[in-house]
Amino acid sequence: MLKRFVFDAGPFILLFTNEKGSDVAREAVTSHERGEVEVFIHPNNLAEAYGVISEMIKEKRGMLTMDVEPEIVIRSAYATVNVIQDEGTTVNLGMLKLKYRDKPWGDLSSAALALRLSNEARTPVVILDYEEHFEDLKEVEAVKISDLKLK
Repeated sequence: MLKRFVFDAGPFILLFTNEKGSDVAREAVTSHERGEVEVFIHPNNLAEAYGVISEMIKEKRGMLTMDVEPEIVIRSAYATVNVIQDEGTTVNLGMLKLKYRDKPWGDLSSAALALRLSNEARTPVVILDYEEHFEDLKEVEAVKISDLKLK
């Protein structure tokens, strides 16, 4: 079975920057395209990425490595990685939001997807190095982008 990872919005956004961890995020997607690993993302995280990239275009264009359109970024995600939303993920998201009311929906969405994919083998959520919302989530494992091992 291939290694599986769920990208939170932050690591996905790194694909379009040269920020710390962007090289690892790009290598993960390249490995996914070669069939060496599986990368998943929840549509809520793509919606979050759309907003962040749109703001970056307006206020911090220099952070982006290329001239991108948020809509095309989202469409490319559907063509490149596994975008999943299903009944099991929705149930997990509801359960997690009930338990962790103060956590952002995006973070809980990636956690719910990771939990759903962990039936066969534990599937971690890949997060930014400074992300703090996963520290007390007991249901899923989080891996900081700088600690991600693809092999």
